[in-house]
Amino acid sequence: MSVASHTRVVSHLLKTSVLSQMQYRFDFILELVMACFWLIWNIAPLWVVYEVRPDIAAFSFEEATLVMSAFLILKALLEGLIAPNLMQIVEHIRKGTLDFVLMKPVDSQLLVSTSKFLPSKFVYLVAGLSMLAWSLSRLLVPPSASQLAGAALLLGSGAVLLYSVWLLVICSAFWFVRVDNLSHLFSSFFDAARWPIGIFRGWVKVVLTFVLPIALMTSYPAKAALGTLDLEGGAISLSFAAFAFWGSRRVWHVALRHYGSASS
Repeated sequence: MSVASHTRVVSHLLKTSVLSQMQYRFDFILELVMACFWLIWNIAPLWVVYEVRPDIAAFSFEEATLVMSAFLILKALLEGLIAPNLMQIVEHIRKGTLDFVLMKPVDSQLLVSTSKFLPSKFVYLVAGLSMLAWSLSRLLVPPSASQLAGAALLLGSGAVLLYSVWLLVICSAFWFVRVDNLSHLFSSFFDAARWPIGIFRGWVKVVLTFVLPIALMTSYPAKAALGTLDLEGGAISLSFAAFAFWGSRRVWHVALRHYGSASS
């Protein structure tokens, strides 16, 4: 299938998912309220900490909110699109229904990654973009166009990295079936991405930068916007994202070869 055909399939899947979610209005409103609650729960600690200390790890409050805005944007992507879709892979493997996905004339990875969409979770996206605009307006030195472009590029690579790492975690279900604990563990680590990486020290900082690279997802885009990220750091972030996506793609195809279908 061509790129245009794949695009039409994805658009149709997302539209159908949104319509099915909107059918149950009470559930949708309840999910929206809960999303707003968790949004406040995620943001509140930042305000509390900066009420006590005006500067943490060389980040002012306005600069730290840039990191938080990147975190919220990626959290919207994670909880609204990535996690709902990829967690379904585990159920498909358990029930043997992955066969129906593999039989369709569409790239299987694309299909399992875009079949479900939770619009209520995109409260995080609105909040993240609003916080981003507020933070940029409060900086003493406004970012240049090149800095903003670099930040957008690194945020995009952060989204690719987030998806790739999550897919690698889920692919372990082809061998271990139950990966709920691993997914919860990664979600817990990802929550640390709301803080500037500079607040972490020693081996923790190394792990959160190069092993579970949440710093590359949120802190590096913020540094790019502030003009404090060098070219080497930007290159490392983009290289990590490209390698992770390539690796996750390869692991997905290897995992499919180990899948014992319901018909086999």
